[in-house]
Amino acid sequence: MSDYFESIGFSLERPEFETQLQRALAEGEHLVAQHGDYHIWHIGAAELWVLMYRLGKRRELAGANPHFEGGARMSVIVESLDRNAEFPLEGEMYAWAALPGEDTDAKAHGIYPFSASLPDYDLVADSHVPPFRATLALAGFASKVDRWADEAAFSAEQRREREGIAFASQSFVPTGLFGKHVGRARSHAVVTGRVVGAQALTNGATGRSYRALRVATYGGELDVVAAEAQLPGLPDADSIVRAHCWLSGRFASFT
Repeated sequence: MSDYFESIGFSLERPEFETQLQRALAEGEHLVAQHGDYHIWHIGAAELWVLMYRLGKRRELAGANPHFEGGARMSVIVESLDRNAEFPLEGEMYAWAALPGEDTDAKAHGIYPFSASLPDYDLVADSHVPPFRATLALAGFASKVDRWADEAAFSAEQRREREGIAFASQSFVPTGLFGKHVGRARSHAVVTGRVVGAQALTNGATGRSYRALRVATYGGELDVVAAEAQLPGLPDADSIVRAHCWLSGRFASFT
């Protein structure tokens, strides 16, 4: 999980991470849910979510998750919300990507399925019952990023590797759904797409640099974030990237 926090400039190293948790509890936005509390520390577009259980007058740390809100959006049809049986403040959604303007029936299938972790799961599960359509703010926390100067360079390499699996320049492969993964492990994908915008950002709380890319892929856009070590330089606009990601999403609106 450390790579995911590092993707937006946070660290799991003690005592630094303990300090980050304390600051999130003291300075973060506080949301009350059925099974506990969320404290969201906004550092620019980067977010640190701290989860707390309420045990009478005492509170107990339940966990922490990163998220990133960069403005990318994807239309989805949500088929299920799946709570973590051991940690009820956490959970994932199972959904289909849906092209905007197509069939508005919430029971219709989209163009491909995928899973994403929801940092505010307990709030969503209490207020919405699947199936439903929504606009998702989706972030991909990259453990690996490959890039090509443009679509021509990408296509040329695909032709050279035609004996293997060839990817389209905009594709979304929900690798977490392969096999018998459960929970957070389902929320992984290999995403290939065109870079719409790229930023070198600094986490204002830690001073660590990271990268944020707005990527147009098959079915919509997502924000891909990566530690500086994963992506030393910034890709140009209209270059092609392929990112191996853990996916985190929040619903921006419901339709």
